[in-house]
Amino acid sequence: MRKTLKKEFIEKLEKIYSPSDIKIIEKWFSVNKRKTTFRVNTLKSSNSEIEKILKENKINFKKVGFLKNAYILEDAKESDLWELDIFKNGHIYLQSLSSQIPVEILDINENDKILDITAAPGWKTSQASAILKNSWEIIANDNNAIRIDKLRFTINRQWCKNVKVIKNDARNIGKSFPEYLNYFDKIIADLPCSAEWKFNLNNERSYAYWSQDIVKKNYKLQKEIIQSIIPLLKVWWELAYSTCTISHEENEAICHMILCNFPNIKLEDININYNFARNWVTKVWETSFKNEVKNTIRILPSDESEWFFIAKFKKIKD
Repeated sequence: MRKTLKKEFIEKLEKIYSPSDIKIIEKWFSVNKRKTTFRVNTLKSSNSEIEKILKENKINFKKVGFLKNAYILEDAKESDLWELDIFKNGHIYLQSLSSQIPVEILDINENDKILDITAAPGWKTSQASAILKNSWEIIANDNNAIRIDKLRFTINRQWCKNVKVIKNDARNIGKSFPEYLNYFDKIIADLPCSAEWKFNLNNERSYAYWSQDIVKKNYKLQKEIIQSIIPLLKVWWELAYSTCTISHEENEAICHMILCNFPNIKLEDININYNFARNWVTKVWETSFKNEVKNTIRILPSDESEWFFIAKFKKIKD
């Protein structure tokens, strides 16, 4: 790993993680093969119904304890599900465990109005829709026509009837839709990042693109999106922020920026009983973050989960 990836990235990794965690990360970069995980779509089925069908097809599975509707296939492949009606008809949805956490921590209830600001391909949108039981309203936004096509495919297959899809630059959504000021009870912000979780030491194309300039560019983009969407959140309600990257500039630094610039926002603690979850520290090199940043979590890459950073914010006053 140290001979293959860029020096700046390795130095950052060693500042952020413990030696034991770096061994886990290095293994992931070398293998990069994850078990098949999925979420039961409770708009069309139930956990007990899906478990019954998997048993009938002799597919071994494990229920994930810290997520309500998530499963891991023990020794089967994704392709083993493709011919089953539960897959074809959208009764289950292939989704990584990490990406299910941001929606899960929002404690969504059936009368919430929700914004998914960069929604494609619809993982979190459809997950939220299932929790809402197709009641009330979800606004799913993206700014790319191809991605929006994927988003529409997901919500149609998952039978999500309460989703309105809009096409807009996330940085301008507050200006484009002034009627959404103080409108949403929950906001899902899985924001653009340098996607460092995709690195594979056996595939140069997976990491050759990386540079510190890309990381800085994503920090700027995320900052602009956050500044646009926080005014759309109602007082006393919540925003889940997440990325699938490692760099602190795209994660903790954004949380620090929010706390410094929005005194009406606080970071909520996240309690996830998962052996690959890590609480964060408040300093990298000479960069110090507000103490509250320790309430965020990082999910280590593993054969069960991809890399993720997750934070939960609450708006406490206008």
